[in-house]
Amino acid sequence: MAHRTIPIHPAGTAPTVLPPTLVGEPGRVRGLLSALERAVCGEVGRALPAGAWLRELRVDDDEAVVALAPAVGRPEVVQVAFETLRRLLRDTDIYVGAARH
Repeated sequence: MAHRTIPIHPAGTAPTVLPPTLVGEPGRVRGLLSALERAVCGEVGRALPAGAWLRELRVDDDEAVVALAPAVGRPEVVQVAFETLRRLLRDTDIYVGAARH
């Protein structure tokens, strides 16, 4: 039988938000991160720091990879992130999914 640990935080506290891993040309990554932030936070319905919803954004000339935090990696959020990148990165292979942790 597999066991799963669910972190519990005292009332009024929030889990630590770690900055996401960002790989690629800095100006390009910043622009994509800004567009993703608007799209994802709009879908979630509230403003969140990038580390609360994004684990990784890797971009090179022909591929983009996005790993969303598992808590926000719902299919509709994944779809919004994919569509945002598809609109901005033509002729690029795009992979969007939930991070493992």
